Amino acid sequence: MAELEWEKESVLLEGRKAAKRSGRWKFLIVGIAILGAIAYLLFSSTLIGARYYVTVDDLLSDPDMLGKTVRVSGAVDGDPVFNQETHELRFVIANIPNDNDTIRKMGGLAKVLYMAVNDPNATRLQVVAYDTDIPDLLQHEAQAIMSGKLQKVDGQYIFYAEEITLKCPTKYQEDVPNQVES
Repeated sequence: MAELEWEKESVLLEGRKAAKRSGRWKFLIVGIAILGAIAYLLFSSTLIGARYYVTVDDLLSDPDMLGKTVRVSGAVDGDPVFNQETHELRFVIANIPNDNDTIRKMGGLAKVLYMAVNDPNATRLQVVAYDTDIPDLLQHEAQAIMSGKLQKVDGQYIFYAEEITLKCPTKYQEDVPNQVES
């Protein structure tokens, strides 16, 4: 009888050890999965931050962008037009580079914006926004960054903006003051 009790104890001890080992594996697998998820989030957020917006040239040259929500930037060419009856805001943007090093080499953002709107060969894009007021900083030679969708209407590309953000001119006013103030 003593032998049976002893066997029961050894069987119980072996079962407990096996349960402890399988519990460790579960924690190890969950830990690896959590670390993998964190690594993925860090990697994907780095890629998103690397390209905040696309240029007008990039947008118009990629047929896959048609109808997709995208963020685009350009130099405002001319004054915006707001229709009171339809609450429609229209303006044109010209292509500017997306690379800060290129912008610095070209003389700074103010000069790049000036050159873009005065270049007759720069790619331009009509922008339309509905139910929005004209932002105070939306003016000739401002940099506009917009979120929205590119559509083709009657053979012409039109960007329908849902959100318009403008870079504050005071950030680059010191570079070429006469260009910003005029």
